[in-house]
Amino acid sequence: MSDVFSDIEEVLRAVWIMRDVPEAAVKYMGELTTSFLSWILSSAFLDAGIPNTIITPREAIDSDSFPEGAVFVTGELYRITASADAAGKPRKEGESEYTAALIAASHKAPVTFWNSRSPLCTASRKDVPSARVIKHLTYSEATELSFFGAPIIHPQSFQPALDAGITVTLRCWGDMDEVGTEITGEAVDDGLLVKAFSVVRNVAMINVEGSGMSGVPGFSSRLFTALRNEKISVILISQASSEYSICFCVPQRQSAEAVRTIKAEFSHELAEKGISAIDSETDLAIIAAVGEGMPGHTGTAGAFLSSLGRAGINVRAIAQGSSERNISAVIKANESGRALRALHSVFFLSQQTLSVGLFGPGNIGGTLLDQLASESERLKREFDLDIRVRGIATSKKMLLSEEGIDLAHWKEKFRNEAISYNENIFLSHIAAQYYPHKVIIDCTSSETRAMQYVRFIENGFHVITPNKKAGAGPYDYYRNLMESVRKTGRKFLYETTVGAGLPVICTLKDLRETGDRVISVEGMVSGTLCWLFSEYDGSIPFSELVKKARSLGYTEPDPRDDLSGMDVARKTVILARELGYTTETSDIDVESLVPEEMRELSIDEFLERLSDMDEKMLDMYKEAEKKGMKLRYVGKVEGGVCSVALKEYPLDHPFSQAKGTDNVISFRTARYDKQPLVIKGPGAGPEVTAGGVFADILRLSAYLGSKV
Repeated sequence: MSDVFSDIEEVLRAVWIMRDVPEAAVKYMGELTTSFLSWILSSAFLDAGIPNTIITPREAIDSDSFPEGAVFVTGELYRITASADAAGKPRKEGESEYTAALIAASHKAPVTFWNSRSPLCTASRKDVPSARVIKHLTYSEATELSFFGAPIIHPQSFQPALDAGITVTLRCWGDMDEVGTEITGEAVDDGLLVKAFSVVRNVAMINVEGSGMSGVPGFSSRLFTALRNEKISVILISQASSEYSICFCVPQRQSAEAVRTIKAEFSHELAEKGISAIDSETDLAIIAAVGEGMPGHTGTAGAFLSSLGRAGINVRAIAQGSSERNISAVIKANESGRALRALHSVFFLSQQTLSVGLFGPGNIGGTLLDQLASESERLKREFDLDIRVRGIATSKKMLLSEEGIDLAHWKEKFRNEAISYNENIFLSHIAAQYYPHKVIIDCTSSETRAMQYVRFIENGFHVITPNKKAGAGPYDYYRNLMESVRKTGRKFLYETTVGAGLPVICTLKDLRETGDRVISVEGMVSGTLCWLFSEYDGSIPFSELVKKARSLGYTEPDPRDDLSGMDVARKTVILARELGYTTETSDIDVESLVPEEMRELSIDEFLERLSDMDEKMLDMYKEAEKKGMKLRYVGKVEGGVCSVALKEYPLDHPFSQAKGTDNVISFRTARYDKQPLVIKGPGAGPEVTAGGVFADILRLSAYLGSKV
């Protein structure tokens, strides 16, 4: 290797003397460095006991078989001509790739090319983070994508492999686990019309128009010959059939020179008004769809253009070659990212992709986000259900993400990246037209938010909520809400408004829709009151149990919100309306457990006087115990009449046997008359309620066509 070091020394000395770095010196240094690295690798392999040989490219091509062990091929064999991509950016010469392709072709062996940028994906991951690695391309598709700047070696490097009919694989050093993209001469039927989208930015569009152009032979020839003579690269051409105008795109850095060239070439026509205008527009981009599956397939171009339209992208010009392998559109450069995401979602996203906005990341909402984080990959893998939580909001802050928030770290992201809440921005973001379905999940208890559901639904959102304020609100609003659901076809799912995660609402719907006549529905539907009366046995004061329930988080901050019975009343109204009654909450005679004189006190005053309730509760408990009965707080709907009260039940009754926060709901119907249908299970806690909301998400996806 002493000769190599001597040669490197001589080159460096020449550069120092000349104070310049000739291109030939750079190429020669590259060759010397490659030889030097090969020598280092060869020595390392020999030290490890691995036989190896260093050979030249010509030896590699001409040999019938390679020597045993590792082989290092060094030296330059052929060079391909440098060229430019669609943006006019010069490409590097591809000596090594072309040489590798020649060697592979001579031995009929597949060849793999590695790059350090990224795997070849359906779109740039800078613009579309969810873009997929392309598994297969034809040489023609690879050539098209290479022209539009995709990370592919120069197409001329493919030529020896193409001529020999061997497979080329593109891989990335940065992702060793990814098998990469296979390129062959034949198309593979993978069901994809479009293989990828690519964007060329820094583009200018020049428009030439005038009545003197129409029907004039040789006009286009003069135009493009003049540009060619000035070495101006024309990227895209679009011409009206009337020949009154022609527009084309050039790299933005060449736009001024292109206009000067055209004006000089057609100075006579400009003077005679045969050409009326030569205009240029800068800050544009060309977005291209490439795929062998596009030719002859009805509707691809329509889907391409309509997707851009729905995303609010104005198309300035379009072009499609006769091969129909490429559809290109000229758009504003600052809209190119949005255009890519819109097109990618239409052609590559699952039709079961949900764009989700969640209000209220508290106990229930936060637990739901954690549940989605653990299950979303499985749902996508097994059922092609893609749940994208693209926005999380409180009344003051919001966190937005184009591709979907990383739910494994949503708390940290919300804490560090959330911005001030803006409702219009939030809703517009979730409603992005390039997502198939948009969903609002309201995990708040806000009446204001509940009163927005009609507007959400009429604007195309599906709504899922455990918030009872809409279902139990003014009947006129409830009627309008259900009418909007019927009119728009959007879904309003509220299973968790009664019974948390228990299947109460859906059971009631199933009974009615299958023709059963519901006689009565009676239930213990407050987890707080269920716990209090299953625990209370007279041995400790009732007030102490209330304080314990509050400390455990079973009650609202003000326990009167539970003890008043209004939570049970709202749930009873929801059940009554499911049965077709026009019940208002104010129609129900609600037995409050809070003495009248304690209802207007402050929270602190109420808690101080809580023991005032103890004597009455103990008397009621002892009276029931004498009868062999249990006290249970129950809501009931029967014959259109609703009641909410503390009642006595026999020891063998399902209500008496409930423990802890269990909810128990009893349905007496024409079918279930002698023995009621009973649903029993946990009716409180963020885990079960969030699980019920999650079930509603899956129920919605089933309505939308998922196989979940």
